[in-house]
Amino acid sequence: MESLSIEECVQAIRAGEPLHASVNEDAFFVRIEDYVHFVATAIHNGHRMHPQLAAKCALSAEQRRYEEDPWTADLIAGLPITIVGNDSRFEYDLNRSPQACIHEQAWGQVVWRQPPDADERERSREKHRAFYQVLGALYERLESLHRRVLVWDVHAYNYRRPGMGEVPLFNIGTEQLDHERWQEAIEAWAERLARVDLPGIEVRVGIDEVFYGRGYHATFVCRNFHDTLVLPTEVKKVFMDELSGQPRPEVLKPLAGEFGRAAQEYATHFASALKAGIEDAGSGRQPE
Repeated sequence: MESLSIEECVQAIRAGEPLHASVNEDAFFVRIEDYVHFVATAIHNGHRMHPQLAAKCALSAEQRRYEEDPWTADLIAGLPITIVGNDSRFEYDLNRSPQACIHEQAWGQVVWRQPPDADERERSREKHRAFYQVLGALYERLESLHRRVLVWDVHAYNYRRPGMGEVPLFNIGTEQLDHERWQEAIEAWAERLARVDLPGIEVRVGIDEVFYGRGYHATFVCRNFHDTLVLPTEVKKVFMDELSGQPRPEVLKPLAGEFGRAAQEYATHFASALKAGIEDAGSGRQPE
């Protein structure tokens, strides 16, 4: 894996070069095997925190990890374009706006024993801006190559919190999406996820049942890339011990395989529907 600056990464993407790179001093990882029409991201996978900020943080490493999304990078590892966050969302949250990306409180807990100073805040916000500079360059490149682009914004969620009740294995958040345009595509993704086969685990898919897709990544796509469908997809943390963050390989490995197959098949279906003349690429039916 090579190490690239933001400028080098953007230049490589604009030139259409394959990449397997650590970017911006390991802030995130970019892998591009081929410039296909679909991307998967795991922006909350990371746990790294700048030592100066970790010393000021009121939360333990275990408390931070509980609200992060470890192992989501594994779920998307089989896909040809992946973007994986390596820094903790408690340093700067890539799913919040640049102005609000530094948590002061999170999930009822005070984040900082000593608040970051102005320079530290600016450094974190700059890393947030840099990430979206690369993401924007990638989506722009893909839209120049393909009629429509797909983005899976993959997260994981805790399901053993008090009062959670019975929750789905997969939750697709669609609140920011153009339903008139993309409804059939959304439903087709839900239908494909419902066919995931995990022995001993109930596979149920919810749409806006637990989470609504209100994060900044979806906002960024919807505001800037008209021909890109972002599908915020939350996965219940059945593939790990959610308290410790330790993986359950007997679940993680088959789930990653199933998720990768589902995404590849859906991406093929999405492109085929476009070739058939279906604007929203949602269903496989022929146009009337």
